[in-house]
Amino acid sequence: MTSLIPWRAKRESAASSLWSSDRLDRVWEDPFRFFPELFPSDEFAHLPRVDVTEDKNEVTVKAEIPGMSEKDIECTWHDGVLRIRGEKKCEREDKKSGRQHHECSYGYFSREIPLGDSVDWKSAAAKYKHGVLTVKLPKTEVARKTITVKIN
Repeated sequence: MTSLIPWRAKRESAASSLWSSDRLDRVWEDPFRFFPELFPSDEFAHLPRVDVTEDKNEVTVKAEIPGMSEKDIECTWHDGVLRIRGEKKCEREDKKSGRQHHECSYGYFSREIPLGDSVDWKSAAAKYKHGVLTVKLPKTEVARKTITVKIN
């Protein structure tokens, strides 16, 4: 059986859609967007890495936030979303033998982790130690129960 569209025409149409001019233009607008691991963009530069684990009784959120103090970090819970925010302000000046070196680093981040209503946020506990923020959120009684749904 023969196709209505010859193979060559199919290949050309597929290639033309892959290499269309608007697609190539987008590559040149932001070439590093296609390789975020190799070239982190400014919008992700200050986001902490977060691990979320869950067991039968609680949800644990660990965020890597090195070089900050507890007073610079804010943890809030609103509408089923845990928000971790912080701002780092660091100024360093070094004067030695007629030289002066002044270095500033500032950074702000806000990370939101949707957890829903399955956790008891009133009993949440947070601890910051060695650059890692650990937030423990106990599960509600309803969330601890496992319901099995029968399949026909």
